[in-house]
Amino acid sequence: MSRSADYTIKGFLYQFNKTLLEILTSQDDAIITVEGIVEDVEIVTPALMTAIQCKYHEASDTFAPSAIFKPLLQMMDHFHANRTAQIRYVLFAHYPSVNGVPQPTVGRADLEAALDSVNKDLQGYITTLRGKVDLDQFLTRFVMEFGPTYDDLVAQVSTALKDNGLPLGDIETLAYPNAINMIAGISTKHDPTQRKTNKRDFIESLKTIRKTAI
Repeated sequence: MSRSADYTIKGFLYQFNKTLLEILTSQDDAIITVEGIVEDVEIVTPALMTAIQCKYHEASDTFAPSAIFKPLLQMMDHFHANRTAQIRYVLFAHYPSVNGVPQPTVGRADLEAALDSVNKDLQGYITTLRGKVDLDQFLTRFVMEFGPTYDDLVAQVSTALKDNGLPLGDIETLAYPNAINMIAGISTKHDPTQRKTNKRDFIESLKTIRKTAI
């Protein structure tokens, strides 16, 4: 298998782990959509929707703003079309070179650079948005988060499983592999309503499984 295929598979698993972590740490009244309409993970509470796009760039030696032009434009495009909606946009990305603090910031200059891109694949977004989208208002709704390594994210998930009452001795061999399998299964549902879950239902379902997913 090529290294490119390895990174693609690991990218999916990274997204599944991020999704699982969001479920396990969500508010009791939150509804989480796996592979949502807007982004990879959507968390809806009575007050707000948080739309998270997850990117995994283990093969990239350094972070360059140009690498995130497409997700930035996608988020700006959705914001521009839904300006009155209470949506918080999160771009969650892992780059090996971004380790610890301080982390790079993504601001107005990066948004303007995205809108000035000559990449032909981005021109549809750019034509719609240039000179029209409110960049300052978008930035009040946007957050760039640099994620941990794959192994560190898995460790965070394991801790969250323990915090939600899963027996410590079952986490590595039973709870964790079944939880990832559940996320993968939910993500393949064609009907968006079937890709919705909440922390209580997810954990209750997980606790009933006594065989390890392969």
